[in-house]
Amino acid sequence: MALEVDGKFHEILAATSGTGKNGKNWKKQSFVIEQLGGQFVSYAQFMVWNDRINLNNFQVGEMVRVTFEINSREWQDKVYTDLTAINVQKLDSGATGPSNTNSGGNTQQTSTPTPPPPTVPTEQPKAEGADDLPF
Repeated sequence: MALEVDGKFHEILAATSGTGKNGKNWKKQSFVIEQLGGQFVSYAQFMVWNDRINLNNFQVGEMVRVTFEINSREWQDKVYTDLTAINVQKLDSGATGPSNTNSGGNTQQTSTPTPPPPTVPTEQPKAEGADDLPF
């Protein structure tokens, strides 16, 4: 099941590569986005395998929509979880929908609108000495 998140490119990490046990070459590159709309700053790190998505098409600070899968595996009694990016789309700077510029790889477009950020009620200052506590 694929999930989506919108955010701002925060960092693109260096690519790593190697050769698997089967003799095939592999390449992995990670990137970090800053998730917007919450009360606190939140970051998520995603990884891209081989050349599925060309991260050279993106710059730090750009608004993007990341379609990803959650993959977990157990090793030595510990569970490890990865967020694997399937598609990354640039978002128009003033709009919530994806722009026509695509990353390559998967060209599936989605039309799900992004919900507005939740409103946070502001706490009213209490008069001095006014306590709600019964003791």
